[in-house]
Amino acid sequence: MQSGLGRVAGKRVVITGASSGIGEATALLFGREGARVALLARRQEALEDVASQIRGAGGTALVLRCDVSKEDEVADAFARAEEAWQGLDAVIGVAGIELYDIGDDRVDRLELAVWQRTIETNLTGMFLTLKYGVRALLRAGGGSIVVTGSPTGQYGIALGEDAYSAAKAGCHGLARVVANEVARDNIRVNIVIPGMIDTPINARFKENHRDDWDGLEAFIPMRRAGTADEIAAMNLWLCSDESSYCTGGYFTVDGGWTSI
Repeated sequence: MQSGLGRVAGKRVVITGASSGIGEATALLFGREGARVALLARRQEALEDVASQIRGAGGTALVLRCDVSKEDEVADAFARAEEAWQGLDAVIGVAGIELYDIGDDRVDRLELAVWQRTIETNLTGMFLTLKYGVRALLRAGGGSIVVTGSPTGQYGIALGEDAYSAAKAGCHGLARVVANEVARDNIRVNIVIPGMIDTPINARFKENHRDDWDGLEAFIPMRRAGTADEIAAMNLWLCSDESSYCTGGYFTVDGGWTSI
């Protein structure tokens, strides 16, 4: 890992879902740019691997195993991160699940258990991230929060993913009202909207539905899927001082997909 420009040098950052995909790429980039990074996810071994990469490049990482749907675990993780660094400056909520092909479905076929599992992780998990993130940033005197959204929460484009679409729409609404509520407290809250990104969460779809994947890539104006690093770059900007007048906004990184 090469050293970066130091755009978030010294900042104390919590990243949920940091064990793979967008969360991992974000953690590595923030470490490269000089931040102290608290890594939250359920898979301890994967978190240790990410932390090892950050530390190996001279960065600072704290591993905090956490299921974001469980309030006691989220509260404990934030408390430990705050204690380690005497406060926090930024929170990035990436953790989420997508159950296409293994349960998520059209509303009349959707099982309640699948709905509840999706909502608990993707929406309740984001609520808890915001709850304890806002508390920490209030104590610190301000900071930045990034919520990972989705085009599925804006448009009815994910046929057969009704639970996921509803959860992401809920994240958008939650982020925007919180942004309005805490703006006077020097806390910014923004929503990053990744388009079709080539990450582990989409690997099953890419493998099992290759024709559909290729068709979607052909439809995107830039004619390709995005990368986790490209989403991480937006997350970094929104947590840097360069975005100081941005709050309550949607920041779309999708190769032009939702512009047509």
